[in-house]
Amino acid sequence: MGFRSASPNSLDAVSDRDFAAEYLFCATLIGLHLSRIAEALILYSTREFAFIELDDAYSTGSSLMPQKKNPDPLELTRAKSGKFIGLLAGLLATLKALPSAYDKDLQEDKLPVFEAADALELVLPVMRGAW
Repeated sequence: MGFRSASPNSLDAVSDRDFAAEYLFCATLIGLHLSRIAEALILYSTREFAFIELDDAYSTGSSLMPQKKNPDPLELTRAKSGKFIGLLAGLLATLKALPSAYDKDLQEDKLPVFEAADALELVLPVMRGAW
């Protein structure tokens, strides 16, 4: 499998999930930054500020006011930051009381990592295009 050597601590080798927690922390931090950027873009695109105009590809029309541009993709990006926080907190709660060995609880490490990766794959292109 390409390992440099055997692990000196077999319990740590099978029970460590720092990589998952670190990935989720990084995804959460990215999500928080994207949320702040999205909020600034939403605010600066309002009629009160009118510093920017959102492209039609990054807004939706309103049935009552066709001239209004709703920043739905930015609002959804902003909402994803809560999802990232929840995924990180959930994994940390799973890890908090585990003994120093492998337990079935650790099977719950994959879903939050995959959900975070999927969410990032959705929001990063939106923010790249909208910004």
